[in-house]
Amino acid sequence: MKQIFLLRHAKSDWSTMGQEDFDRGLASRGITDISLISDYVKKNNFKVDEVLCSSANRTKGTFDLCADGFDFDIKNAKYLDDLYYGNHESIIDLLVNVNQAANSVLVVGHNPTMHILLEQLTGLSIIKYPTSALAQIILQKEWKDLLLNKCELKLFLRPKELKS
Repeated sequence: MKQIFLLRHAKSDWSTMGQEDFDRGLASRGITDISLISDYVKKNNFKVDEVLCSSANRTKGTFDLCADGFDFDIKNAKYLDDLYYGNHESIIDLLVNVNQAANSVLVVGHNPTMHILLEQLTGLSIIKYPTSALAQIILQKEWKDLLLNKCELKLFLRPKELKS
């Protein structure tokens, strides 16, 4: 059994006029929300063997804030332009080529790609994939045998569900 965690970046900061989309950092609400997700991940002992993260500033910041929750060393993450400029098909290509010894992978990316990818992998339809939301998807086969519409959505967690 393999696990795919899909994490949409935390809410970004739009306060700097004229800033390039790629360079935007995180808003204070985004920092709060991703901290809640990280705490949940840590309490539930989620672990990942590989991390594929968009090279955009806000995704890097998101992963920096939740790496400890996944017990993953930041320096071992793969920061990829394909996760910023690509689409769900480019991520599927990355997943198919994950090291077969890895049992779990975390993908940190953007919408609409995360939304479409979740629906393509599971065959389910979701209404919204909000910022900082985390999906846990189960693959019963090897990475190289990944099939669309054949994976199981085990968890879809939104930060608002963790707020008291």
